[in-house]
Amino acid sequence: MSVEKTQIQPIYNIPSMRNYRWSTHLDLLRGLAALLVFLGHMRLLLFIEYSEISNPNFLIKRLNSLTVLGHQSVMIFFVLSGFFISASVIRRIQQKQWSWVNYLVDRLTRLYVVLIPALLLSSFWDFLGIKIFGTGQDSFYGEKFHNGHLATYKILENFTFQNALGTLAFLQTIFVDLFGSNKAVWTLAYEFWYYMLFPSIILFFCVKSLKARVFYACLTLGILLMVGSSIRMYFLVWLMGALVSICHPSKYLKKNNILNSLTILSIIILYIALTSERFISSRETADFLIGTSTAVMIYLLVNSRSQIRQEGAYENFSKALAGCSYTLYLVHMPILSFIRACVIGDRPWEPDILHLFFALIIVVFVFLYAVVIAHFTEAKTDKFRNLIMSWIKNRRLNQA
Repeated sequence: MSVEKTQIQPIYNIPSMRNYRWSTHLDLLRGLAALLVFLGHMRLLLFIEYSEISNPNFLIKRLNSLTVLGHQSVMIFFVLSGFFISASVIRRIQQKQWSWVNYLVDRLTRLYVVLIPALLLSSFWDFLGIKIFGTGQDSFYGEKFHNGHLATYKILENFTFQNALGTLAFLQTIFVDLFGSNKAVWTLAYEFWYYMLFPSIILFFCVKSLKARVFYACLTLGILLMVGSSIRMYFLVWLMGALVSICHPSKYLKKNNILNSLTILSIIILYIALTSERFISSRETADFLIGTSTAVMIYLLVNSRSQIRQEGAYENFSKALAGCSYTLYLVHMPILSFIRACVIGDRPWEPDILHLFFALIIVVFVFLYAVVIAHFTEAKTDKFRNLIMSWIKNRRLNQA
């Protein structure tokens, strides 16, 4: 399809999105967001609080500003998810190819292919840590969390079969607590119910049957009532990505110099938004500012007509980083917690050169650990999805 034709239709209808350079930019954004979450947890587990550092130098200040963006990076995930998932949903409904079965297989395969191994690994590392270090008041796995923001979170109390099952059902933070040391899984409950809410809302307006409309209205209201205020509120951030997908590329952004200048400006604004908690007292306001900035940046990136002629180092790096981002997000916390219990005594590290070097070794090790796991899980998502779809089709044929 010609570039001119893609300009007169909404973004969700752009064919072969992976052929455009902006897709590579979004891969890089997704991968960097996962890295920021990982680095944030590393700092919180291994090092003393920034407020305890006397006279931090320039390097420490810069490292601190880089490793306090974990929660903010989740807002980027939400907007990216809203953009891609909504585009897929609307495109299928518009083309009359919608199927709840196919949709749920797509989404659940993507989630479970990493989540199930991640929970098993969480169980292994937490069980090993509890066996080695015990559960007393002086144990990292019992009572003794050194960082203030973690003081109320106890690994032992949350290391239960009920929490594991609840996490598999995406009910963590709703009906059950987070599982063991894996605090990062909280976002999956948000994501999954957004996956359910969005098509329910769209189908409510698209179906003609009164019974179907009543069903989708009840389903939407039921989910919104069940999930709680936090998940409801951040659905608005997720919808910012969906809003981008239904927009049309702008005819006023055809000139590359204008588009490039605005894109660079949007990146600067996003960076300011990521650090906005310093001067905005409300976290929710700061999060909405991040969501808005991310959505604007994505819209500007998507307006670029540049296509990938030949994949180079940048494309390969971005694709590889994005390809292990979900795995890195889900598997880093338990092994980091175990390493923290192994190498740190009563007090977390001071951020001196020696301990920063040790932390770098740990970061590289845990990242490679995640890459290996991703090779056997996240990289096989399409294979598992195709196997499940083949099984469903064969079963339907046998029942016919």
